[in-house]
Amino acid sequence: MVRTAYHFLRQQRWLIGGAVVAILIIFVVVFWVGLAPANPTGNATPVTITVAPGQGFLTVAKALDAAHLLRSRLIFEIAAFLSGNAFHVQTGTYRFSPAMSSEVILHELSNGAPGVTVTIPEGSTMYQIDKMLADAGIINRGDLINFTADGNLEGKLFPDTYQFFEGSDIQSVVQKFLDNFNAKAAPLLAADPQHEEQDLILASVIQKEASDLADESIIAGIIKKRMADGMRLQVDATVCYAEQIVMPSSIVDCSTLTRVDFSSSSPYASAYNTYLHAGLPPGPIGNPGITAITAALHPVSSSYLYYISNPATGKIYYASTLAEQNANIKKYIGD
Repeated sequence: MVRTAYHFLRQQRWLIGGAVVAILIIFVVVFWVGLAPANPTGNATPVTITVAPGQGFLTVAKALDAAHLLRSRLIFEIAAFLSGNAFHVQTGTYRFSPAMSSEVILHELSNGAPGVTVTIPEGSTMYQIDKMLADAGIINRGDLINFTADGNLEGKLFPDTYQFFEGSDIQSVVQKFLDNFNAKAAPLLAADPQHEEQDLILASVIQKEASDLADESIIAGIIKKRMADGMRLQVDATVCYAEQIVMPSSIVDCSTLTRVDFSSSSPYASAYNTYLHAGLPPGPIGNPGITAITAALHPVSSSYLYYISNPATGKIYYASTLAEQNANIKKYIGD
């Protein structure tokens, strides 16, 4: 009798153990299937998902499910909480494919959206920067140009290398530029608080005319001397910028400027045209870097009143008289 009871209990343990194993196997299979790609064929179009600051994981899971990126939202949520990834979702804009498994999606959400690196060259205008950012998929074309919360942004979109997310909101993009400007450029300009805006405009002009601190400083001195003598600055880049204002939706090729563009009959005869109007332009004509700002604050005094740049080499040639200037033009540029 005792022997029979022993065998019965042993048999029961085997049955229970087998049932537990079977349940675990079923659970693993269901879990594995639930985490599989929603569309494993790989033919589905990628979907953009934005995780905003303060957005909870369950809201993100709902958005993923609505975008048909999950095989099973419930299993996705269970996996996220069991792994702890639900508590480490990073803000940003993501591009997910229905061919991605839930495990991969969770991994990307917890590690952050892949950033887009963009380098803004010194002297770039806001029109050029708008196109660069749009081409990189960070903003829509025209977003930067049309942004008006802080007025005209020209001059304060500090040239540097940035990390952005695809599909970023324009407010956050602009703020990143302004934070960088305030950290690197504003402290320099603050050295001459009464002329901060004028120094920034001057720096933007200098940036277009030369590419190293030595030449930029000499040109800064020439421009200030011409202003003091009541001479027009006659900077080609200001005419190009005047043309760009008239055609904001396209990028103006400054090399195509003609004599008509510099005249009063041109549609670009705005206050930015320093061939027609004395003094500096009314605003920056680009976004200068540190060396140009430094040159504007520390101009070098010289005997020169004129300068030209050799279009083939970029070398600057200076002149003290108009006769010398005309000779340099004939020699290095031609008639």
